[in-house]
Amino acid sequence: MGDAECHALKDGFTWYEKLIVRSAFGAICCIGAVAIYLQSGLAAAGYLLFVAAGALLVVYDCLCVYCPYPFERSDCLFFPHQFLSSITEMRRGKISWLRKLLLVVVFGGVVAIPQYALWGNWSLFAAFWALAVPVGVVMPLHFCPRCRHLRCPANLAGGR
Repeated sequence: MGDAECHALKDGFTWYEKLIVRSAFGAICCIGAVAIYLQSGLAAAGYLLFVAAGALLVVYDCLCVYCPYPFERSDCLFFPHQFLSSITEMRRGKISWLRKLLLVVVFGGVVAIPQYALWGNWSLFAAFWALAVPVGVVMPLHFCPRCRHLRCPANLAGGR
């Protein structure tokens, strides 16, 4: 692969990229919920409510509706693109600092909240981090430098 191909913006995502990313995020949330459940069922329900509300209310409303992939490319790395593009139209303009802060809270919370429950349960701890670390590395190295969502706070493609 030439240098131009490595750094070209992505027009879409392959089925296996979507499968890997969606499965990894889902598994991270499930492992966290199981670890919390082993200590408190109510706390696990609260964590799952946080994850669901964060995904549907914050990530969708603060990031996804600004992304060109579901609206212009009929594709999405995280959700079925029909879910996004059939409900609303793509928003124009900048993403506000408050929306960016909410995104940090949600993504940080998904990882940080289960840490107390994971500590000491080494098999769940290892499984959680065996998924979280590769996702944390692959996103900024593989997707973010080639992403067309130029308003995303994680975008590393610049103005290309």
